[in-house]
Amino acid sequence: MVLQSFTWVTIILCFVDVSAVPITCGLQRRLVDKSHCLLESMSGRFPMECLEHNLPIAFPSAAFQTSETAESGGAEKAAYETLKLIDTLFANDSMPTSWNNLEDFQDIIYRQIEESKCIMSKTQSPQEDFPARNVTLKTYFDKIATVLKEKESSDCAWEVVRKEILYTLKFILQSSSYLI
Repeated sequence: MVLQSFTWVTIILCFVDVSAVPITCGLQRRLVDKSHCLLESMSGRFPMECLEHNLPIAFPSAAFQTSETAESGGAEKAAYETLKLIDTLFANDSMPTSWNNLEDFQDIIYRQIEESKCIMSKTQSPQEDFPARNVTLKTYFDKIATVLKEKESSDCAWEVVRKEILYTLKFILQSSSYLI
């Protein structure tokens, strides 16, 4: 009886403690950084034999930038959408078998997407320009996917993808005030 009462008190206290913690909605800097580190450590430097495949793909930096006067909601949503687009790219089964940490990378990207879904339901302010940012992102990722398709998902094509995603994650880490 005493043990049962103690159990109920513990459950109630845990519930009160958990429900009293404010839930923040946002991408976690440490997970974005971990994703970047895992992707960076998957393979060595960009292979010399792949240089001919390394076509310039214009990076959409404006999709992630914020200013002091503008709200960061559009940029935060763009970063979230980027993780979803990365997840889609890496759902491909034809990735290089020599890459290390691939599954860990995919798990962390998926975890960030699942834990940050609330970003997309944040109220859109009149100044928010996420739709335009999203079009820019989709165009960028379509170009990356085209490299994979044209190069028949070769190891060199995947190295180009890895290089582009590394740059994207690094840019998000360096230019975002919305990461928590």
